[in-house]
Amino acid sequence: MAQIFAFGRVENDLAPKKSQKDSTYVCFGFTEQTGKGQFQYYQVWAWEDEVSRLIQLGVKKDSRLWITGTQQLVDCTAGHGKEKTKVLKIYLSNFGFLPGRSPKESPADLPDDPGTADAAPPPVEVLDGERESLPE
Repeated sequence: MAQIFAFGRVENDLAPKKSQKDSTYVCFGFTEQTGKGQFQYYQVWAWEDEVSRLIQLGVKKDSRLWITGTQQLVDCTAGHGKEKTKVLKIYLSNFGFLPGRSPKESPADLPDDPGTADAAPPPVEVLDGERESLPE
């Protein structure tokens, strides 16, 4: 398994479940934008304490998170067991919210006067991947 650190968006609401060994777990989709119009989808799995933390902090569909954990490419079946495919699974070890509106904040919680809101941060410089050659 490989370690991964990803930034992205939760694709579905969390629905905690119990395993056969009576452990609490949750599985959710997570999408990371890897380029203009390019996305990487992961299936994220969390257990026990991390599930409690996810729920307590209000993680839900469309929450923007950073996550870290171990990544594994897993064989699985789709189409009612007729189609074999591979899925990237992340076994969650830690997470946090990306900067921006907090998860429990609704538009009604925002100030009415835009002048009272914090100033927007300056735009982030985007690297396009082109680099100068290093001197020999």
